[in-house]
Amino acid sequence: MRRTIRMAHGLAGVLGLALLAGEAHAASDDVTLATDQVTIRLARETAMPDGTVRGALVVDLAPGWKTYWIDPGASGIPPTIDFSQTRGLGGATLHFPAPHRLGEDFSRANGYKQPVSIAFELAPKPQATIGPIEAQILLGVCSEICIPVQANLTGASDTVADAVVVAAAFSALPDRSGGIGRIRSAVAKGDVLTITAEYAEAAETPDLFVRGPDGWYFDEPAAPTTQGNDLVFEVEILERPRGAKGAPETIDVVFTDGPRAFEANDIAVAAKPPQG
Repeated sequence: MRRTIRMAHGLAGVLGLALLAGEAHAASDDVTLATDQVTIRLARETAMPDGTVRGALVVDLAPGWKTYWIDPGASGIPPTIDFSQTRGLGGATLHFPAPHRLGEDFSRANGYKQPVSIAFELAPKPQATIGPIEAQILLGVCSEICIPVQANLTGASDTVADAVVVAAAFSALPDRSGGIGRIRSAVAKGDVLTITAEYAEAAETPDLFVRGPDGWYFDEPAAPTTQGNDLVFEVEILERPRGAKGAPETIDVVFTDGPRAFEANDIAVAAKPPQG
């Protein structure tokens, strides 16, 4: 998804895991961190004419290990990725591939069990040039135990090989063209969002991942109902920011059906069904 990763939710869990694990792995400034559990590599392309730099964080998990999506679910650990130390940086946008449901019952989470690439775009300040990329990363990786993995990666190269890696990371993202599907509406009633999705295929294992602004967290939906050619999901609001009521003004949504996925960002949430 496209927004900056939130850091507050799950932070206590990360700190607790750090104590349980005894230590977090740290890297010296370089483009790669390798541990027994995961390898994280920083890749980038040559800057575009407007100065924007695209890149990817390639996360190669050892067999049996997993890591988490932006909204990690009830038992996951949210990733923290910070580019703020990059010289000339005006803004950073992250793009995550579609997540999967992991675990059962109390260990339920949203994330990845296979190697995954997190794409990003760095925009420069006016009249500035993006310098060597400085990425401060904290990922939770879990198997029988969970380990917080910390990396401080610096990337200055823009090789042809890196360009291939970055292009592959962007091509693996959920579709945003509308060709696979789109979100028709999102309606809030009490603690439940009713989200209607139009999907161009015959759905086999449809699922919906919802993310809101900082402080909003959502349950996973039950199996959707059909309404003509649409799929209707009900998603419970699990947590609101302190003092907030109702629903967020907008949400981001990732729809998945096996290997197929599309995402829709900044979907307006109606407080009640539109009047016909």
